[in-house]
Amino acid sequence: MPDAFLGLTKLTGLAKVPDIRNLLIMGVSAGIIRWTEILAIGIYTYEQTGSPFMVAIMAFLNAVPGTLFGVLVGAMGERYNKRNLLLLGYGILLLLVSVLAYLAINDNLMLWHVALGTFLSGVVGTTEFPLRRTLLGEISGLERAPTSLTCDVAIGTITMFVGPLLGGFLMHDYGLHAFYFVAMGLIGSALFFVWKVHITPERAPTKIVPFLISMRDGFIHARHNKPVLGVLLITIILNFFGFSFMSMLPVIGADKMGLGPIPVGILSSMLAVGSLIGLLFIAGYASPAYFMRWFVGGALALLVAITIFSVTPWYVMGLVVLLIGGLGGAGFGSMQATITFMATAPEIRSRIMGLLVVCIGFGPLGVLHTGAMAQWLGADIAIGVIALEGLAVTLLSMWLLPVLRRSGIEAHEHIHS
Repeated sequence: MPDAFLGLTKLTGLAKVPDIRNLLIMGVSAGIIRWTEILAIGIYTYEQTGSPFMVAIMAFLNAVPGTLFGVLVGAMGERYNKRNLLLLGYGILLLLVSVLAYLAINDNLMLWHVALGTFLSGVVGTTEFPLRRTLLGEISGLERAPTSLTCDVAIGTITMFVGPLLGGFLMHDYGLHAFYFVAMGLIGSALFFVWKVHITPERAPTKIVPFLISMRDGFIHARHNKPVLGVLLITIILNFFGFSFMSMLPVIGADKMGLGPIPVGILSSMLAVGSLIGLLFIAGYASPAYFMRWFVGGALALLVAITIFSVTPWYVMGLVVLLIGGLGGAGFGSMQATITFMATAPEIRSRIMGLLVVCIGFGPLGVLHTGAMAQWLGADIAIGVIALEGLAVTLLSMWLLPVLRRSGIEAHEHIHS
């Protein structure tokens, strides 16, 4: 436990820096919006259609913008002020959610409105890695970046706990219109705290090149930067074969365990509880010597937990298994952005962080894969089969890419990759 307390002390100490604190608080609002939306819209869609595949389609629409626009947003972050881009994006999102709230409260909301809204919300959410997290790392500096990014992941993990609980409560007692009204307040909070950010790190002097060439250079860099390539590959695998299982939790909770919205929300949040506990320990050991081990080991542990959860018949046992899976998720989540940031040159970080969003964007394809298999095999069997596929592909990747078998990385390893 001393290491957990050390991690907590380091995280809270860093959060005392005003601009870092403002970006972290903005992340709280953004995270709660995201995780509340996923559960609330999943429950609403299943109530309206009774189709697991339609639930998967909604999750797909929310996540696919990362695949489509991640690298583009990263390239924009190198040309324009990241703070102003965040203000623009969340300002547009506030207008969108206000319209949806108006439609919902007047009983004019239709499923295609919800689908379009969750897609556009996903477009704004695409700014998290290439804009907000890169800005957070730049303000923190290379020495403090691992701690600040781990802190951000820890906060995001808390929102994974709060969001499903809030979504379950809102859908149980009120309905989808309540989510939209809460989202309006959270978006207003995000706008306020990003507006309070005053430090704008100087961008490394680079030659301005066309967007397409800029994005192409990002792909070329990632291909030759072995630690980053390893992170991108495992990110694709875990988002396709792993995290897509969360889209089926409302279905498994309702059909297999006979749960209402609030117990489903608690079930969804247990992954976050375990992840938060793990992150506090990781923050106490924030050494590059173990970064890759935490990253790959965490991914494997989460896939194993999902496999066990798929055959778990009891609610309490499911809570425990997802809690343990969250411990693995802590290693993966904390090191994903940290390794990418530290192993990449400053002048190309936004593009590579944008490319990371593209890899996270493989999640929507995984959600469709999961939804189709759930329609065929049932949601519980489907997530177990897919997690086993993920374990096999991860082990194959470790065999093909030696950097994934190493213990850690060195900062600026890209220089001699």
